[in-house]
Formats: sequence, C-alpha cells, structure tokens
Amino acid sequence: MKRVLNITLTVLVTIILTACAEKEVKQAPLPQYSVEKPELRDIVYHLDYPGFLQSELVVDIISRTEGYLEKMNVKPGQTVKAGDVLFVIEPKNYEDKLTEAIANLETAKANLVLAETTLERMKEASKSNAVSELDVVQAQTQVDLCKAAVKKAESGKSLAQTNLDYCYIKAPSNGRVSLNKIDVGNYVTPKTLLATLYKDDNLYVNFSIEASKLIWAQAQAKNSNIKLGKGDAFETINVYLTDTKGNVYSYSAKLDYLSPSADISTGTVDMRAVVNNKHKELNNGVLVNVSLPFKNVEKAVLIPESSIGTDQSGRYIYVVENDTVRYRSVQVGQLESDNKREILSGLSSDEWYVTKALTKVRNGQVINPIEKETSK
Repeated sequence: MKRVLNITLTVLVTIILTACAEKEVKQAPLPQYSVEKPELRDIVYHLDYPGFLQSELVVDIISRTEGYLEKMNVKPGQTVKAGDVLFVIEPKNYEDKLTEAIANLETAKANLVLAETTLERMKEASKSNAVSELDVVQAQTQVDLCKAAVKKAESGKSLAQTNLDYCYIKAPSNGRVSLNKIDVGNYVTPKTLLATLYKDDNLYVNFSIEASKLIWAQAQAKNSNIKLGKGDAFETINVYLTDTKGNVYSYSAKLDYLSPSADISTGTVDMRAVVNNKHKELNNGVLVNVSLPFKNVEKAVLIPESSIGTDQSGRYIYVVENDTVRYRSVQVGQLESDNKREILSGLSSDEWYVTKALTKVRNGQVINPIEKETSK
C-alpha cells in the first residue's frame, strides 16, 4: 500500500512539473526585432570616375636674357595680375646699350638730313651746269645710304629696348605664382626657369569614361529629364573632393570637351569639365571623384545597405507579414551617399522589413516587431 502511494505521488509531481515547464515555454517572450518601411524619395543615377584638376593656364616663367637676378617682387603662392613685374634681372648693362642705340639713331637721322640737304643743293646746281650729273647721282646714293643707316639704327634701338624689357619679367596673366626656383643674387641665363604661374579662376576637370558606357548613359539620359548639351554630350557633372578627415566637398562643373575619338588601347573617351574656383579652394593636380548623372528616378524605394544580405542566390531581405519573418530575394539598384540602396523589385513601399540582426533572424520565425515609420 505504501509503495503504491509513493508511485502515485511521483507521478503526480511529474505531471505538475511538466505542466509548469509547458506553462513557462508558452509564456516565453517572442524575440524583438526592429522593422521599418522603406523610404521613398527621388534619386539620380550617376557614373563615378576618378579625375584630376588642371589650371586653365599653366605658364613657366622663364628668363629671356642673362644677368644677375636683382629683385623678386612676388612671394610664393601670391596672386598676381597680368602685367605685374615678378622678377628683375640687372638692367644696367641693357640700359647703357639702349642709350647707345638711341645715340646711333640720332646720328643716322642727322646724317640723313645732311645728305638730303646736299642732294637738294646738287639738283639746283645741276640746272646751271655748276655740277655734273655724276655729282647728283653720288648725292642721291648718299641719301639712300643714310636712309638705310637710319633703319638699321631704329632696328638696333628696338632690339636694345626689347632686351631691356626682358630684364623686367611680367606676369602673362592673372594667377598664382609657385615657389621661386632661383634666389635673388644668382646669375641667370636665357631659358632659366624662375617660377610657374597658375591661372586658376577656373579649373579643368579631366577624366575618362568607357566608350560603350558613354553611349549607354546617353541613351538613358534621353529617356530621362537629364539635360544634354551639344552633340548629346552631358552638360553638367558633380565633382567631389575628400579631405584628410573624410569630409566631402561637392562642386558643380560644366562639361566643355568630349574627345571625338576613343583610345584604342583602353577603349575610353577623354572628357573635360570646367569648375569655378572663385574662392581659390581648389588647386592644380588635385585628384577628385567625378559623378556623371544620367537618369532620374522618382519615388525610389530605399532601405539601408546594412538591411540587405547576400547569399548564393544574390541579395535578399527579411520582410515581416503578420509578425512572421519571410525570406525574400530582391533586385537592387544604386547605392546613395547616405548608404541607402534602391530596391528595384521584391519590396513595396507599404511593407515592413527587418532592419538589422540578419544573421539571427530565421525564415518563418515569429517575432515581436518593433515598428518605426519612415518619412516618405
């Protein structure tokens, strides 16, 4: 009797414990996952390429005469105007040569006046046969020789003036001057590089694009409202510059050149745009990223890149239907600057998707979704 009672108590305890365990299982909270609806906004598709900046005018400042460098009237990096005197090569020797050339010219002119006066007298005297015809011819020849001497003296004066002008090296245009290559006091000769001037009110943006991609992008642009210029060339591009801290600066540039021929070895076409540099923020030779817009998309469906997974089938997301997770393959489009990617197919604007923890969630899993509405 006692044994039967013990067995009965054991069974009863087991039933109670099992019931408690089942109750605990049923009362276990569902896992919580953040879910969100996609964002809708207009986006612009673009092609990205590396490029570099080039000043619209780069001029090497070179000496055209010889002598000691006497003055430097500009500081490295200084902005100058066309005609400003940048360097002075000792002019004294050339000033003396100009003075001598001027004196030679005056002498030649005086000799010409004398020769012309003599000729006139000879002509008058020949009328009364006071002088021979030969004397008149000789007087005319002297006049001609004096005229030639004047021209030679004028040429000598012009050359001396030019050589003196070469001592004063002027800026050929507005721009900024580089670090000087020669210090004051050094002897320079013709073709000595003194500095380089960069005209950078505007800068060229040089880049290349695949010829086949260019044709495709132009066709896309025609079907969109992207503005095209002459010859179906794109009219504007965006230029991005990133500093050492990761800050991105954006500039708008206008395309002004499309090569009429592709490079056979690379299959690319050279393009060039012009960006305004009125604040002097940009410099010659800087590497930039070029963004070429070719298609507009209205009300694109966007979700964070981190909410999209990748497997052997491609890209996928988890949508939530009636608190149940469903695996779904999607077709993706362009990644935007805020790290959101367009979903071309597989997700509608009114559906909820799991925003994160994709490695933990499972297809068919029942969850407690934490909903967050996205502004549209």
